[in-house]
Amino acid sequence: MTGYRSRAAAVAVLLVTGAGAALVVAWPLLRMLGQAVSALGEGVPGLGRTVAISLGIALTVTVIGAVLAFALALTARTLPRRWRRLLDTVIGALLLVPPYTVAAAVVAAGGRGGLLTAVLPDVYGTAGMTIAMVIAHLPIPYLTIRMAWREVDPRLVEMARVNGARASEVIRLVLLPPLRAPLAVAAALLFVTALSDPSIPAVLRGRVPTLAHTAYIEVIAWGGQGTAALIALLLALPMLPVLLVLWRRHDEGELVERWLGRGASPTLVLPRSLLVHASRMLSVIVLAVVLTLVLAAVLTMLGSSGSLLTPTMLAVIATTVRYALVALLIAVPVGLATAWASSLGGRRLARGADFLQTALLLMPGTTLGIAFFLAYGLASRTPLGELPALVGGASLASGSVALLVVFVAPAVPMVHLAARAGQRQVPLAVHETARVLGAGRRRIAAHLVLPQAGALVAATAAAVVARNIVSVAPVVFVSTPDAPMVASFALDLLDRAALEQTFALTGFIAVLAGAAIALVAAVPTAALARRVNAP
Repeated sequence: MTGYRSRAAAVAVLLVTGAGAALVVAWPLLRMLGQAVSALGEGVPGLGRTVAISLGIALTVTVIGAVLAFALALTARTLPRRWRRLLDTVIGALLLVPPYTVAAAVVAAGGRGGLLTAVLPDVYGTAGMTIAMVIAHLPIPYLTIRMAWREVDPRLVEMARVNGARASEVIRLVLLPPLRAPLAVAAALLFVTALSDPSIPAVLRGRVPTLAHTAYIEVIAWGGQGTAALIALLLALPMLPVLLVLWRRHDEGELVERWLGRGASPTLVLPRSLLVHASRMLSVIVLAVVLTLVLAAVLTMLGSSGSLLTPTMLAVIATTVRYALVALLIAVPVGLATAWASSLGGRRLARGADFLQTALLLMPGTTLGIAFFLAYGLASRTPLGELPALVGGASLASGSVALLVVFVAPAVPMVHLAARAGQRQVPLAVHETARVLGAGRRRIAAHLVLPQAGALVAATAAAVVARNIVSVAPVVFVSTPDAPMVASFALDLLDRAALEQTFALTGFIAVLAGAAIALVAAVPTAALARRVNAP
């Protein structure tokens, strides 16, 4: 009887959250789809060239980014632990730097009056956007490869070396197989991210049109809604093959044991080869480019004659942090509730819930922002009744509802998937043994699942805070003058060529986001560690 009640409660939770997701996300997406189909039927002149240019840039960024990420990850695995951590820190820190700041650093380095203007070609246009996108989005494939290689047993590499295998054979037979699926997903994410990023083209596009920036202009000017809807649909289409692969992929058997690399990843000793040397050379080039961009930003700030942090800027930062924290307080309980309900609702229901959460997480932020703007920019009718306008300074709560929604929508899947991953980390044998010995659901959750899932959820909560502070899309599509966000404020600064204040804003935000990660992740993790170690 207790199991039946638990399953009924789980189904009820999923139904309620599903209805909320349908109203907040599905309904705007369906309306956007209808507007996109209408715009496609009417025809959008000049969009074909923009599509071709955007696809070419995104594909180039994907290929270069994947190659550089592989080289950096291979170099990291062959370095001592201290140097490996330094490399991870440098590349991982790019996650705290918004893309528009990287674009501004490219301008500071090679733009008019830049640090290296005399030796660099014109950075405006395709070349500058490609460089900025590769550097800004490099952590996506790099961290994916680094995490995938944690499953590689270093004893296999050592055995291959003892048997006389060359470095190319070790890489082909040992290191590449675990990368096939993760690298394919990372490449797809990199492609979609580069395709849907409106902030780098806003700074470096020159006379080169791109899809994301065209849609951004249409939205902020309240212009062609059909064009914006069609572009939002085009930006989301590349994710469909990824979702299809994820849906058709079956989980591995529960009895399959993999080496998960407890602690720090061991150093791999590979034979000397051209591939290893080329990877190290590419790694040095990437680090040199990053160092040059940082140096250009620092020198630009030092050359400023005015105030770097103004009262308006501090007010914008405070507003963004406040929304980020409120969104965290909403996303964590909702994500935990759906994860709990998925674990009790049966295998099929859990798989469907996980897939929908993954689809929402992989949805391009530009698509989500445009869909919400088009659906709720004005008062609109929904299946549940008429809703007032949610976007704009004159809307309900001066646009606060829209801002919270676009912050919470991608955050809930992050928390849900982190909690589900923590549940799966408990071995099935241990789980069944606890049940046989008479442990109830609460005891199993408190002593087995919570120590595993708690640390992941805490780290994910920290990532949610940092992401909400530095994210560009979808927040720029619903930001209002009454509640300006960091991203929209920074783009206004860049329109006025205020590079110094942009770099100061980004530096302050990076420190703030880093502190948020340390605080939100460390406190719950330490508390869980004390509970686990307590007698």
